[in-house]
Amino acid sequence: MEQMHLVELNKKFGCWVCAVATISGVFSCTDNSLSASKIQPNPTENELVLSEIPLVPPTEVAKTRPADIELAPAVLHQNLSVANKLLSSGQFLDAEIVLRSILKEQPNCARAEFLLGVTLLKQKQYAKARPLLEESLARKQDFSGRKQVDHFLGWTCFYLGDLESAKRHFQSHVGAMPTADDSYYGLAVIAIEEDRMSDAQVALERAMELIGTAPDRNKDRAKVLARLGDVDLRREKTSEALELYEEAATLWPDHYEIWGKLARVYDTLNRPTDAQQSRAKQQEAMKRTGRGPIGESAP
Repeated sequence: MEQMHLVELNKKFGCWVCAVATISGVFSCTDNSLSASKIQPNPTENELVLSEIPLVPPTEVAKTRPADIELAPAVLHQNLSVANKLLSSGQFLDAEIVLRSILKEQPNCARAEFLLGVTLLKQKQYAKARPLLEESLARKQDFSGRKQVDHFLGWTCFYLGDLESAKRHFQSHVGAMPTADDSYYGLAVIAIEEDRMSDAQVALERAMELIGTAPDRNKDRAKVLARLGDVDLRREKTSEALELYEEAATLWPDHYEIWGKLARVYDTLNRPTDAQQSRAKQQEAMKRTGRGPIGESAP
């Protein structure tokens, strides 16, 4: 795929690009392939000079670009499609059982390692997921979904606190798939964590452009808007952040963390009634979605 540099991004988008709460609807049962998903987490203005730094270092792209790697044929198994369907329908424990059975029979099946890694990632077993995902790449097999491994490794490393590796995997993914809005979002989350607000903003703007305006992407737009709100809040632009949070909550009322952010902004603005109402809506959203305690959701 065509390599992207920040110089090009600055010209095209005006500024540069820098975790699953939900990785849903990403497993295709018709073509047995995997698409990248979405998952989320802040700066003094010690920003990078964006025009001088490539988004994906040429050496990294050269290492990961599929066209530049000689791949062996995939190791197949008749139950891979069964595991994929279980995974796509959210039956993670059942998928794990099937995939472990496959790997007992075919221990060098890279696609089974990949799918098992994603299954464990979905179950928040990040330390167990990472070596499986890494091994699936190391086998250099031409299996379905191989281009997406870096995306899932990005979030796995992020949740393990390894931001440098997470950044490298997200960069590799967008180097191979420049339209991967999920990985731009991941780069933005890391930029916020590393106090690089300009990088975060451009990454989020790029993700928003790629997401588009289709109604079925409202959740994704809401997540990006909420993160743009975080950027404005870090820059002490409270009014702008409030507008972004309110728009995000309108697009995705079930995203309870947005209601929590709104409540905190209302507290800052001395609007106790609005803050109380936002916290009530937060609790309602958590109840509707069966979410755990506040703070446990993905980016």
